[in-house]
Amino acid sequence: MRVTLKYFGLLAEITHCPEESLELKADVTTLLGLKSAIENRFPAFQKTVYSIALNRSLCNDEVDLKEADVIAFLPPFAGG
Repeated sequence: MRVTLKYFGLLAEITHCPEESLELKADVTTLLGLKSAIENRFPAFQKTVYSIALNRSLCNDEVDLKEADVIAFLPPFAGG
């Protein structure tokens, strides 16, 4: 399954790209599985606080992924 990953702020600096298209391995079916795969690929993510939005909505790690999903990795943000 192919998904689009978007990285913002410090997370884009870690990955050296703001966006990429990624073909997921067959065993990566949930957001938790993707999060684990990304943290293995970019170990600095393990030490970084971030949120994940799936198709523009914040969600929990147990959500199932689908073809063409857009997953955004978001650094902490504050309003004022």
